[in-house]
Amino acid sequence: MKTTPIYGISYIEGGDLVSNAAAGFRKAAETTEAALKLVDQRSTVEGVKPVIAGTLASLATRRGATGQTGYVTSDGNNNGPYCWNGSAWVKYAQNTQINSLQSQIAAITQGYEFGVADASTDQNGVATVDWVRHSTSPQAMLVMLARTPSDDLNRFLSPMVYELTNNGAQVRFRRNDSNAWAGNQPTKFYWLALWK
Repeated sequence: MKTTPIYGISYIEGGDLVSNAAAGFRKAAETTEAALKLVDQRSTVEGVKPVIAGTLASLATRRGATGQTGYVTSDGNNNGPYCWNGSAWVKYAQNTQINSLQSQIAAITQGYEFGVADASTDQNGVATVDWVRHSTSPQAMLVMLARTPSDDLNRFLSPMVYELTNNGAQVRFRRNDSNAWAGNQPTKFYWLALWK
């Protein structure tokens, strides 16, 4: 038997044995009842009314319905809203915490873009990459060939960053066997662009 991902309600599958059907139906009924009890607890006055405590230690001694809110009112940095997760009170993230995390994530991700390009070069041996999150030219760009089923061809190609613009980049490919631009060639390459 498998269970549903949210409430853990058991269900019978095609491969389950008929001889185990009675136990399977019982388990399905019991897990359905447990899920309904969980939902019912939330809709009672006790389940929706917030649990108020002066300290976190005091709140920790009280139980709630899963998803119920609790508040700590007189405990310094522990003050604020909490949520009962079924076994403990977990502090809600405050707006200042969320803003701080968003700023940290932006600082980490704003300085680069990367990807893989599976493209064909034009008649001049150029493949293009478009920026997704930036509207200025990057400080630098790195390019590396990816392994492909046509590695026999790729080993004769050398990629080079040809032009960086506010919208994207042009990567030009040179054939190592003839020192000519690799026009109209299928290629696959990884790229990393870096901004300040």
